[in-house]
Amino acid sequence: MRGHPRGTAGPGRGLRWLPAGSPAAPAAPHGPTAGGGGHCRDTRPVMPPGPAAEDRAREDVRARLARRFPDTPSEVLDAGLAEESAVFASAPLRHYVPVLVFKRVCRRLAGDGPAGAEAGGEPS
Repeated sequence: MRGHPRGTAGPGRGLRWLPAGSPAAPAAPHGPTAGGGGHCRDTRPVMPPGPAAEDRAREDVRARLARRFPDTPSEVLDAGLAEESAVFASAPLRHYVPVLVFKRVCRRLAGDGPAGAEAGGEPS
């Protein structure tokens, strides 16, 4: 198996090949890839987030909601966040819970969809 090219081609210069893995051979730019053969590192989560990560994500969602709905009382934001978080309390895949909670609370506060209708967002 050939290695990595070293040097430049041109008049009077040959292209020298170094064995792969030799100290003079350049390293791969992103390290090994999962599954082999790909050009990008595998960035899929390997473990569920811990309690501290979930708390940080919840606070981030809370801050994003406060920026999106600045005129909404904090008690309403907190109640919506707590109710929608409870929906996903037993979800086995935890990485997407903050995004899903954010979308559901936004829908509820904007008065769209079933969550908004239950909260009185649409006239009956």
